[in-house]
Amino acid sequence: MGLFTWWTSPTQELDDIPTKTQCYHIEGFLNCSYFSNAVEVGDRLTAKYPNIKVDVNAYIKQQWGQRSQELQKEFNTTHRTSPFIYEGCDISNQTVIGGYTDFAKRVKSTHKMNVPLD
Repeated sequence: MGLFTWWTSPTQELDDIPTKTQCYHIEGFLNCSYFSNAVEVGDRLTAKYPNIKVDVNAYIKQQWGQRSQELQKEFNTTHRTSPFIYEGCDISNQTVIGGYTDFAKRVKSTHKMNVPLD
């Protein structure tokens, strides 16, 4: 068997990489328990549904105030607490979900997963 035979073998089955059709974005500060809970729910979602992508951006608490203001302006919302969760795979078409409780309710209703609401 040649060195590159495995690469060109027509009988080799490649793993399909699922297309990400639903994207969630979780931003918050590191010591926030609601942020930690949201990240855990996001991990569970991606483990159960390969078409879901969850991006996480963590900040130290001292940076959160400024980032929260940026997100409020970007999404034209009054939500300011950690976590700040929004959805959408297309950067020009993203919408705010809200905080952890809003995210948990969405996951429970949309994905039929049992998650704590607070």
